[in-house]
Amino acid sequence: MRSETTTGRTFIEEARRRQFIDSAIETLDRLGFSGTSAAEVARGASIAKSALFYHFKNKDELLRAVVSDLYALAAQEIVKNMATADGPRQMLIRYIRSCVLFASAHPRWIGAAMEVIQNLRDADGALVFGAATNQPNIDAIEQMLREGQRSGDFRDFATRPMAVSIRAAIDAAPAYFAHEPDLDPGAYADELAALFDLATRRTEAKEDT
Repeated sequence: MRSETTTGRTFIEEARRRQFIDSAIETLDRLGFSGTSAAEVARGASIAKSALFYHFKNKDELLRAVVSDLYALAAQEIVKNMATADGPRQMLIRYIRSCVLFASAHPRWIGAAMEVIQNLRDADGALVFGAATNQPNIDAIEQMLREGQRSGDFRDFATRPMAVSIRAAIDAAPAYFAHEPDLDPGAYADELAALFDLATRRTEAKEDT
């Protein structure tokens, strides 16, 4: 009987797939998008290139996995951190902090994913990860903001511009971490969370303890 993971792949298949993704991340980080070939990824994994195409249909599918697996892990960790939040304000604070700290913990993976997001194109020449890619994140933030307004925790404001601003501030963090290695991610996350807490909460709302 085959031992399988929740993905339907065997543990060996999952481990081999992970090797190729890790090698793709390292190759993208080292050589950039244009220098990342299937042969280079296979060489980095010390596995035959033919094995790569057993696990991935082509190089593009591998590169998509670099992004999709990152998003899946981020979602898992962020949802876990938000699960016990007490009310909309704390939920927003935890969301912002979790996103920023996740980015600081996975700098090479974030950088590799950005190489793919900014360069991978489909057969028609359009970016695979276009502007719509971030819409689920913005929609989720907007939902949090609307819930906070309904509960009376947040003041009245246009939720879409605020959600876009919050997401843009989060997405800007990895570049700062890359260029300012002495930056304290925890302090950065706290300041960003405090900034948007002040921007969204009702003035008379009780301070968090």
